[in-house]
Amino acid sequence: MSTFPNIASLKLGLLTVSSKGSKQIQISKDDGPLVWQPCEYLEVPFEPSNFSDKESSRVNICFVPTEEIKSCLELFESWCIKTLTKEAKELLGQELTESQIKERFQSSLKTSEKGWTSFRCKMNIEGRNAVQCWTTDKAQRSLPESWRVCKIIPKLHSKGLCVMGRDLGVVIDVTHAMVQELEMQCPFD
Repeated sequence: MSTFPNIASLKLGLLTVSSKGSKQIQISKDDGPLVWQPCEYLEVPFEPSNFSDKESSRVNICFVPTEEIKSCLELFESWCIKTLTKEAKELLGQELTESQIKERFQSSLKTSEKGWTSFRCKMNIEGRNAVQCWTTDKAQRSLPESWRVCKIIPKLHSKGLCVMGRDLGVVIDVTHAMVQELEMQCPFD
């Protein structure tokens, strides 16, 4: 069972604009940060990257979600959409219907045309907010050389809702990662 909190304990903050112009609506849990973690190890299907800037220290990382994570995220994103609908005038400056919010909402769960589902998060790999990695024995370690040959239990911080023009989406940062390196098996007899 993941440590995702009870939806009733969540609330949206005010719309803030950073010095770089990005807009975000903070999400909190009982007036503290919304931090949670899955209890199962998750697979990383491909290496974390930032497609537009190969040198960036802030990258996208995707996980193969369990059914439990899918359910938690669907419930959470449904709460975000319903709450935004109620507070659209105050937060976004205009009244919007639930269907209009849904149309603009970019889910963290992505399903490809082939039916493959991934769960997308953000992660800093350098700097003061860099992800902290841990062994299964709870000792600090460096970042994995290859994330694809690991299973991860991520500590996730659902920071808020990002407002990008007409689009809206949840910003989920990986702050810590318990890393279980997998042993590669030789495919030859």
